[in-house]
Amino acid sequence: MTEEKAASPAPEAATKAQPPPPAAASSPTPEPAQPEPAHIQADDEEPDETDVDSSWGEDAVSSTASISSSILDYRKENGRTYHAYRDGKYLIPNDEQENERLDFQHHLWYLTLDGRLGFAPPAHPEAKFAGRVLDVGTGTGIWAIDFGDEHPDAHVIGVDLSPIQPSFTPPNVHFQIDDLEDEWTFSQPFDYIHVRAMSGSIKNWSVFLERCIENLKPGGWLEVQEPGRPIAEDDTFPPDCALAKATALFAEGLAAAGSPLLDVFTLKDLFNGAGFVSYDEKRAYWPSNPWPKDKKLKEIAMWSNTNLSAGVEGFLMAVATRFLGWSLPEVTVLSAQARADLNDRRIHAYWPVISAFAQKPE
Repeated sequence: MTEEKAASPAPEAATKAQPPPPAAASSPTPEPAQPEPAHIQADDEEPDETDVDSSWGEDAVSSTASISSSILDYRKENGRTYHAYRDGKYLIPNDEQENERLDFQHHLWYLTLDGRLGFAPPAHPEAKFAGRVLDVGTGTGIWAIDFGDEHPDAHVIGVDLSPIQPSFTPPNVHFQIDDLEDEWTFSQPFDYIHVRAMSGSIKNWSVFLERCIENLKPGGWLEVQEPGRPIAEDDTFPPDCALAKATALFAEGLAAAGSPLLDVFTLKDLFNGAGFVSYDEKRAYWPSNPWPKDKKLKEIAMWSNTNLSAGVEGFLMAVATRFLGWSLPEVTVLSAQARADLNDRRIHAYWPVISAFAQKPE
């Protein structure tokens, strides 16, 4: 990942306005703000009409409170399981298939962030950091565990709606089951709050960032790492292709559920509005498959493809069947078609990715 102000991680710097990304006409959500174009160069060796590769994904491959039986009584729906605590709040499964995808995604972030867990100063691998850390939406807990290993003097708390974290963790890492859209009740403020891939899970980002700054020590850091919506800089990603339809359906379903996708290009305004200072951000790209010529982007693309191919059906299932009237077979068919598009090197789609970080004033 590279600094937006200094350089783009793509082969050439962006210089002109980005055309609007494709979106289905049925989506009620507003168009997101537009990034500058990446100008990612496609591999010179163009695939022929039959080059729709289905094998890219195959190449990559303690809670502080007791957990009641009701929290472990997961919702079972359409062959997947979902969290029981605050049932219906988070619309992506919590089963083994999804947990494996989350670990794929963690490695994808690790590659994207150049082998780091974050860009805020507390996350520097060589920082002698001994403060309190909160990992919001910790999932399988892999980020919290890695941070605890990397900074053994820090105290890391991971919070999630699902008790899917391992029992054996570093002694400085602990997990809690809670909903951080409620009032926060932590006994002490934090030095660093980490938020990753929570777009579509938080109803009001302005309120959420206000709670973050209220629960930081003066001079403490917040970091938000999020992918935006997929785009392309040519005509290979039309609105009527299955992948574009799937992403539009996902956005429409989340909006209907009351937790719309975050427009990642508004993060600076949201941070400033909450009172943060010293804002900075770094941007990168997740190609849909190894269509770029750049060697590093090819590696990132392989993991991006694995992550998305494994997750597309889980992303769509609950939002489409609960809020948009779709049937299980309809979701299954669209998911299969979207996976085919993800593996089609003729489609030059990519997800812009932002890591935004700032401080609470001293």
